[in-house]
Amino acid sequence: MAKTIWITGATGAIGSALSHELAGQGCRLILSGRNEASLLSLAAEINGETLVVPGDLSAAGTADIILQTAQQLNFIPTGFAHCVGSTLIRPLHLTAAHDCEAVFAQNYFSAFYALKAFVNLQLNTKTPASAVLIGSLVASAGFPNHEAIASAKAAVASLAQTAAATYANKAIRVNAVMPGLTRSALSARLTGTPEALARNAQMNPMGLVGEGKDSAALIAFLLSDAARWITGQIIGVDGGHAHLHPLPRT
Repeated sequence: MAKTIWITGATGAIGSALSHELAGQGCRLILSGRNEASLLSLAAEINGETLVVPGDLSAAGTADIILQTAQQLNFIPTGFAHCVGSTLIRPLHLTAAHDCEAVFAQNYFSAFYALKAFVNLQLNTKTPASAVLIGSLVASAGFPNHEAIASAKAAVASLAQTAAATYANKAIRVNAVMPGLTRSALSARLTGTPEALARNAQMNPMGLVGEGKDSAALIAFLLSDAARWITGQIIGVDGGHAHLHPLPRT
């Protein structure tokens, strides 16, 4: 029987790449995000069985409603990828409290609400399951002007690891993927022109900027049965940027 996977933030660079990858593997997909028109457009592109259930995951209760709707339509997920996120590049002394709160709502609390709803469903159905949360390279490597977003993404990674510990004996696996700079609408300021793209690629050990498909490939693996013994891991997809410090290029 085909797996059913719930993808939140499905129309973003990583979410859309993952949607195509999983559909190609024969998975049934629940596609969620705030923009229903964009979700319907993505569903139309996919050669597979999809269910579009829009909603703002940063609002308490939305995730529960989405999964209740999915269950009523016989889409019961055993896999979950939380690809919702935002960014904020601003130094601490210029970051207003409401801006920081918004970043945490969009990144951490959306993950908290959605993972909680997914875990509750799996505890009720007693089905082996896998969840993947998306963090960021900036959570573990000190980048200037990233105080708010780095803190929120670090919280996402901690959520994944502690939930993995809590539910390991319930056959619910939870991992976090931490992408480096990835070409997307969110990163347009850093990747939107050839000059900006080249400048940021130079800072990467491999001389590359990521694409959505790079993270999607790892997420698809972590959701698969081939990863049945992998949980509680925080894995970078960043060309080594978080840990490698090559000599300057001549």
